[in-house]
Amino acid sequence: MKRLIIPAILALLLPLLSCDRENQCHISIGITNFNIEPDAAYYQGLNNVGGYMYFVGGNRGVVIIRTSYNDFVAYERTCPHDNNSAVEVSEEYGSAILECPVCHSCFVVESDGIPIDGSATSCQLYQYSTMYTGGKLYVY
Repeated sequence: MKRLIIPAILALLLPLLSCDRENQCHISIGITNFNIEPDAAYYQGLNNVGGYMYFVGGNRGVVIIRTSYNDFVAYERTCPHDNNSAVEVSEEYGSAILECPVCHSCFVVESDGIPIDGSATSCQLYQYSTMYTGGKLYVY
């Protein structure tokens, strides 16, 4: 009986001991479900590859970046390190990098929003799903 108790206790405690609570990601997001016509004059910021625009939605807003003629990415602007701040397109690197103005974490757009080494967080940005078809971009 004693042989079963010790392994059972270890099995219960091991996940608690190995969990790094400091690196858990808790990003506040909101509901986002809209569509736009990115080639329309109203969305001039998205008319060219590398262009971007900010939109209302989510928690702190949504940033959409055109990564190629037919591809777009949409990220929640809430910073994973500081849920009270919104990431912005980097002034230094343009639409390839999103940066938090508070903690200065930087996130790579083309790599699913992962943080650059040296950022205050190891958590990536929340990425919304996008679908571009028939001249319309759906963000959800």
